[in-house]
Amino acid sequence: MNVTVIGLGYIGLPTAAMLACAGHTVRGFDVDERLITDLRLGLVSTQEAPVRDLVTQAIRRGTFRAGTSVEPSDVFIICVPTPALHGRPDLRCVIDALRRVVAVVRPGDAIVLESTVPPGTTERLVTEELRAAGIIPDAVRVAHCPERVIPGAIVEELRGNARVIGGRRPSDAAFVAGLYASFCRGEILQTDCMTAELTKCVENTYRDVNIAFANELAMLAEDLGVDVYETIALANRHPRVDILMPGPGVGGHCIPVDPHFLTDANPFVTELIQSARRVNERMPHRIVSRICARLPHATAGSKIAVLGAAYKADVDDARESPTERIVELLEQRGFTASIYDPLVRSFRFPLTATLEEALRGADAVVLATGHAVFRAIEPHRAAKLMRGTLLFDARNALDAELWEAAGFEVAVLGRPSRDRVARAMTA
Repeated sequence: MNVTVIGLGYIGLPTAAMLACAGHTVRGFDVDERLITDLRLGLVSTQEAPVRDLVTQAIRRGTFRAGTSVEPSDVFIICVPTPALHGRPDLRCVIDALRRVVAVVRPGDAIVLESTVPPGTTERLVTEELRAAGIIPDAVRVAHCPERVIPGAIVEELRGNARVIGGRRPSDAAFVAGLYASFCRGEILQTDCMTAELTKCVENTYRDVNIAFANELAMLAEDLGVDVYETIALANRHPRVDILMPGPGVGGHCIPVDPHFLTDANPFVTELIQSARRVNERMPHRIVSRICARLPHATAGSKIAVLGAAYKADVDDARESPTERIVELLEQRGFTASIYDPLVRSFRFPLTATLEEALRGADAVVLATGHAVFRAIEPHRAAKLMRGTLLFDARNALDAELWEAAGFEVAVLGRPSRDRVARAMTA
């Protein structure tokens, strides 16, 4: 088929390449003209080697090309961002993409929305835009096929994960299922649009709620003088318990955003979801409060080295990263934050070029992301560069004993200070 993919970001670009390598003729569109120019030159700017290789292969085959306009196709796949703005779904990019599509769509074509949206959005928006363009909605196939991949394993999961395809009509779902079956080895499950939309939001909300539970346990354990990691390890020995690990908050484009799509749909029956979102949003405050408590004599301008801008370990994705809020809070309290992340290229705050630059003269160092490269830091070397000796590990990723042997005072999220543990054991 002739396929147009609108939005060549984390999901759109590898999806376009996957389709192109499966035998379809694919045209990619994005509003980022620099991205289009780079792709036309064969330049693929992603640190995921499998994605880079796949896109390069598609370009060399001649079955994928990038353009600055949306042209007629058999299928239009929309993969644009759908952020939450002040806790409400922001669908402006979806609407813009739909208007570009309906300008060239023909009877019998298919419009597939991959972007995560609140339940009821696909059919409502597509129908509205088709009617506004004078097109009978039943003349076009409409489906919602939400992506469900993670950065770091995009190609593998695009091929292997099960896909949920919701059609406006059963025949719409069947048509789109045939297209996705050309590259997806996972099970393809057909349903209606709203069920598919709800399913995707539920998947990420489930993660948000479970992470919030782990974070509440971490705060409770700190207050009780108990090591939350030992507690979780013991509890997880139960055959029906699987508690996640706590952290500085939740990031990425999906988990911190999708719960808002459910709470916006009905705020009166989603109290647990709203509470979980508040817990995870408060975690940067908890971390900064603990840092301030450990640096009671810090002066204005005291330097904090922050290791990690990405929202999770060993990826270059910094969208909605808790680090951003941690840095904001540190600066509000008069600290100067120096951020280092060897994987992330773009971040809201300036990034230092080297680890040495971030650590030099710092009064404390905060591990915000558990990149493997950070575990290789030599504590004695860090101590020579820094002015202070506080390490706050928000991921429980570093060897505390090794850092303490180098003279550091080590604080870990979910783990009280050693003297507090001793007091709890003798109480």
